[in-house]
Amino acid sequence: MITELYAIDRQLVDNLIENVVTIEIQSLSGKTWVSAVLPSENIVSESLEIRQSICDSEELQIGGCIPSQLTLDVMNTGDLSGKRIIVKLRTRYYSDVLFPSASLYPSTSLYPNAATQPEELSTDDYAVFAGTIFSCNRTGNRKVRRIVAFDRMYRADTIYCKNRIAKIVSQYQSRDLSFMSLDQLLQGGHPSSGITISSWADFINRGVDLGLSDILWDEVIDKKFTFLNFYKWACELNGVYLVEDMPQNLTLSSATPRVIVPFKNMNTIYDIPSYVGSSLQYEEFITKAIHYAQFGYNSGRGIVRLKEPSTEGYSFYYSDNPLTNCNNGHNVGAIIDNLGSVNSSDHIDKITGSVYEYRPFKASVFNRWWVQVGDRVRLPVNDDNIPAVESIVLSKRIRGMYGMTVEIEAKGVKIMGKENDKE
Repeated sequence: MITELYAIDRQLVDNLIENVVTIEIQSLSGKTWVSAVLPSENIVSESLEIRQSICDSEELQIGGCIPSQLTLDVMNTGDLSGKRIIVKLRTRYYSDVLFPSASLYPSTSLYPNAATQPEELSTDDYAVFAGTIFSCNRTGNRKVRRIVAFDRMYRADTIYCKNRIAKIVSQYQSRDLSFMSLDQLLQGGHPSSGITISSWADFINRGVDLGLSDILWDEVIDKKFTFLNFYKWACELNGVYLVEDMPQNLTLSSATPRVIVPFKNMNTIYDIPSYVGSSLQYEEFITKAIHYAQFGYNSGRGIVRLKEPSTEGYSFYYSDNPLTNCNNGHNVGAIIDNLGSVNSSDHIDKITGSVYEYRPFKASVFNRWWVQVGDRVRLPVNDDNIPAVESIVLSKRIRGMYGMTVEIEAKGVKIMGKENDKE
């Protein structure tokens, strides 16, 4: 969450002079990456689109780890596949009315992805995407190529690690092998997968023995199990998500994953006072609170449940997490209990309870590019029965370079898991 930008949200929009998007292409020269600005005359107007999501399925899936994607149409260029691409946004404002105090100014110390222009208070630079070009194919118009790029989460999905984890498990299963220690062993034995966790504070099960069995691992896990699969399922067992964060100081090398912790920002709701025309769509229902969660272990031959007091109408979260399915029964109860309030040291529900009560919706908001996945938002509605839509941003899509709009969305069903409740 970029709380400082939300604090001056209306002023940022009302006093905007212009957005200028700059796209850099980085090519490898020897061992050095060389940057060049993509000329505006080579870009098909308003074709830029950036998608980021922590959950894009109809039924909620905790864990996320979904690569962000950029698409862009370019003209009169060669094949740019394999090159890096960075999208930078320069915003200019009427500064004398925009920043009433220094503490509200979105400087580098408050928002690490910003580069402030000290000689001109009204100008700021931000990185909104950094990644590698996956393809750059010609379209029906032979002069136009469509760039498709992904952030470094995608690289983590191209590196298989079943055998690597199996080797570690066979060596360490006689001692505690936690998510944190397993991650460190994986990173130490392989060139960078593109994901490095620098802080474990929000991983409630970071030090709990996963109880992995090398026999079960070989039996359960597909040979194409990747680093991204590992992080997705590990994040689910901690009730968090990971997204690729934008690089500090606008350099690609400093990009790191950002941990999204929905249960910690339940009481922080950001008002978005306006949206584009009739773009707001929403459901009549609010998703039911999760009161039961079920995880299989011992290759599905055992099931452990996380329960909360039942009320009339509730959701059921069912998981086929392979990390618990490869658990032989050791500590699995403690791992699952930590996701609720039963034995949690901070007494905050990670999955159950009201954490995921929200109204499914979709809306386009003009120029509010700082809205982030994981944020809780409130949008006004001209409806006597529903005065405002309150929800969680599970996906967002930035469109355009000059008339920039941001589409925010949360898919969902009223009652989860009705078909998965295994007795």
